[in-house]
Amino acid sequence: MDTMKVFSADERKNFILSHVNKNEFVDISYLKNALNVSEMTIRRDLKKLEKDHGLVRVLGGARSIPNGTYEAPVDKRCLVHADEKDKIAAYAATMIQKGDTLFMDASSTIYAMVPYLNEEITVITNNISICTRLKENEKIHVILLGGSLRRSALSLVGQETVNMIEHYYVDKAFLSSKSVASEFGIYDATADEAEVKKAMMRSSRETYFLVDHYKLESRAFYKVCNLTEVTGLITDVSDELYTKKFLDVCKNKNYNVHCVE
Repeated sequence: MDTMKVFSADERKNFILSHVNKNEFVDISYLKNALNVSEMTIRRDLKKLEKDHGLVRVLGGARSIPNGTYEAPVDKRCLVHADEKDKIAAYAATMIQKGDTLFMDASSTIYAMVPYLNEEITVITNNISICTRLKENEKIHVILLGGSLRRSALSLVGQETVNMIEHYYVDKAFLSSKSVASEFGIYDATADEAEVKKAMMRSSRETYFLVDHYKLESRAFYKVCNLTEVTGLITDVSDELYTKKFLDVCKNKNYNVHCVE
């Protein structure tokens, strides 16, 4: 009877590095199946490889080092951890009241909020996909920010975008990011997107970051802010040890974290 090959730690390391260097991005689900190990084992392998500067962990997997700014296309990002994103998005939408003015960034998690927006509100966004999806909702006044197009994300970024944001002051900003570390803060994949998030934070009374638990206790390319600078962090419940560690640190430091069942 055939048996599945058991890979040693070194074999897994070489396999992961070979794949990520060839394809620029490697997906955790693919590695689980290819190497016949648990997701936790893959996460530990990626964490060790990141520490050795072999790759950088990002949403749903890891990317190669060379350009420092890899981000999967928006259509792929929407499919990664979709159930978790949907739960977080639905919860975040309950925090919106009639008459609110909002910033919504170009992340796939914020895009997941759109079906849950049912109040008469104003949405200001740099996300073309959000505008397209909201076009039939007559309750919502939509303002699309200008700027330079990031094709993979269908977002507008750059100094022109930041300048336009500074003309507004809104009730709430709903943002997401590529990673959150309890000791270091919130990070994103690119400087352009991070600068847009920073500008939205400066022009908002309240700021909420929506991140699924797979993004916790990891670091990406460009720092957005410290956790002390946000009104609240919204994530999903998980039994993973790194998630529990993250929540313990946040509790000890009095960070406002909402955990969605």
